[in-house]
Amino acid sequence: MPDPHLPPHIEQTVRAVEQLHVEHRECASPVDRLLDGTKALISRPGFLGFLLASVLAWVLANATLPIRLRLDPPPFLYLSLALAFAAVCITVLVLSTQWRADRLAEHREKLILQLTFVSEQKSAKLIALVEELRRDLPHVPNRIDSEAQQMTEAVDATAVSQALRPEDPAPFPRPAASQE
Repeated sequence: MPDPHLPPHIEQTVRAVEQLHVEHRECASPVDRLLDGTKALISRPGFLGFLLASVLAWVLANATLPIRLRLDPPPFLYLSLALAFAAVCITVLVLSTQWRADRLAEHREKLILQLTFVSEQKSAKLIALVEELRRDLPHVPNRIDSEAQQMTEAVDATAVSQALRPEDPAPFPRPAASQE
C-alpha cells in the first residue's frame, strides 16, 4: 500500500529497493533459509543467557553430584569439547550467512555504481542543453564558461578507476592480453 505522504518517485524507489530484497530472499535455498534462521536465533541476547545458564548448570551439576554420578568431572573435558564444537559451528554459520549477505551487498554496490554513472551522464547532458539554450537565447549575453564546458563531457569511468588505484597494482590485477 503506497504511503500517501511520499511523492510518487520516492515511493517507486522504495518499492524497487524492497523488490531487490524480496528477490534476494526468494532466491535463497532451503539451506540458506535454515542458516539465516539459525543465525537469527543465536544472534539474540537470550541465546547468550541460555548458553551461560547451560554452562553454569553443567558445572554445578558435575561439581555437586556424588563422584559416581558425575558425567563430566572437573576440569570438565566434555564441556570444553562441546563448547569448542559449538564455537566452530557458530563460526561456520556466521561465515556462510555473511557470504550470502555479501552477494546482496555486491549486487547493491554494482547497482549504485551503474546508477551513479547514468546520473552523471544525465547531468552532463543537462549542462550541455542549458549551455546550448544560453547560446541560442538572444537576450542572454553569449560568454564562454569553461567550467560548464568541462562539465558537459561525461566522465571516463576507466580513467577514474585507474586514478583511484593504489600505487601497488597487486590488489587489482589487470587481465592478460589475449594473443591471437
